[in-house]
Amino acid sequence: MFPLLATTVVTSAVDSLNPIAITQQFVLQGLVKKAYHIWYFIISIAITNFTWGLLAYFGLAALLGRFMRDFLERYATLLFGIEALSGVGCMIAFLIIIRKLRATPAAEASEEEEENSQSAFRAKSVSPAALTGLGVLATLSELTTALPYFAFIAILCNYTLSVAQTVFILIVYNIIYSLPLMIMYFVYIKSRQHFDSFYLLIKSNISKWSAVLVPGLVGALGLVLLGHSASFFLG
Repeated sequence: MFPLLATTVVTSAVDSLNPIAITQQFVLQGLVKKAYHIWYFIISIAITNFTWGLLAYFGLAALLGRFMRDFLERYATLLFGIEALSGVGCMIAFLIIIRKLRATPAAEASEEEEENSQSAFRAKSVSPAALTGLGVLATLSELTTALPYFAFIAILCNYTLSVAQTVFILIVYNIIYSLPLMIMYFVYIKSRQHFDSFYLLIKSNISKWSAVLVPGLVGALGLVLLGHSASFFLG
């Protein structure tokens, strides 16, 4: 059992150095209404990773994968149709945003954006539900490239463990995996004033470019959705 625990500690420590999750938390930490709300993000990542580990260990992940492939094949036309409509919606939103920006005087828009930026920062409106959803989605999106985790699951499958032992090992793994995020929270609490000043500086700079970034991103998303759906209907 000791070799397995040692492998768990080493592999999870390597896997915990996740720049994407750390960057996401760094940004989100300055946008929550209450500092401790960031635990919704941290815990949702750990639970999602833990749940997927259980599914993979007991072979349910492969079964779920086959179900998803069958579902996509059966309802492909409907799904790509929804994607095409979403692309059209994004392009309409892009045109509406451009029209509003042209109708608003530059000076007035700049003052309004600055005021909205500062009030939004003070409100810190990222809700616990949104943090939980972001944590789940972030973890699921990274599972396809989670090589250390899948390597660990493969090692784990070589041992004959009870359900309780498997759950214990995966809990240890995911606690260590989430440790950098926990440390970041406590560092933030210790130096909150400096962090908040930095967040405000970033947000004020972003607001200056929002007139270009927002319509650009919406338009680009619309083109990607339309292009991907067109490849299905025309291919």
